[in-house]
Amino acid sequence: MVAPQSQPGNAASALQKINSAAKLINDALPDVPLGTDFHNDLLKLATQINKIISNAPAQPGPQATQLSQLARQVAQQAPAQALARMYPQPSAPAMAAVPAQAGAQPGAAA
Repeated sequence: MVAPQSQPGNAASALQKINSAAKLINDALPDVPLGTDFHNDLLKLATQINKIISNAPAQPGPQATQLSQLARQVAQQAPAQALARMYPQPSAPAMAAVPAQAGAQPGAAA
């Protein structure tokens, strides 16, 4: 069995999970009856977790991954968008309807 090792991705994932847990606690806190021991304990826990999170080293993992995915998407879409600008597709038929004169036959000179 291999012991878990400290990897930047693992640390970022752990911090993200802790942030999610803190958000759940903070969201639930207003629903707990004010002044009860349970509310006071949750308030202390939320305060401690928020202090720990604020002192945690910044983990660029998730944000860097999202930014690199966005850059890749933009790079893949750029050639297609350039072609679309060079050769626009008409949205309406190119021929405009010409109203016929009453009593005139097509092809006859007026």
